[in-house]
Amino acid sequence: MKTTISLFAIICLFTGMELLAQDVDITGNWTMFEMTWTTADEVNTTTEEQLKAEEMFSDYSFMPEGKLNVVSNMIGTGNVETMEGTWKLEEDKLTTGFTIEGNQMDIVWGFEFKDDVIYLSRTSPDGSATVVNSFKRK
Repeated sequence: MKTTISLFAIICLFTGMELLAQDVDITGNWTMFEMTWTTADEVNTTTEEQLKAEEMFSDYSFMPEGKLNVVSNMIGTGNVETMEGTWKLEEDKLTTGFTIEGNQMDIVWGFEFKDDVIYLSRTSPDGSATVVNSFKRK
């Protein structure tokens, strides 16, 4: 009985490792449906219903060969803006890159892919706040 349980545990362990090692294909169109800000004092979540009610959106198109297109009205100007850039996924980090006014800006996000949802997270430099943006396929 112990041998059967041990063998089962080893098979589960290796199967889990294989699943973790699989490449995640995020190419395609994604839309943000939830945003959560966390500070030491509180957690604020903006739901899909709230985003729709406020007519707010952020759509990411991850194209082959690392090309990225972002269309959003959440950048802070009140206008719909389109940005072209690059993306690179390495394990649990997604790097997005943009050229703004001639300067290259790379943003490194924490990356998690679960149940066909992309979770992108960033923590402020002083560690006082974290944002998690959740995206689903369009």
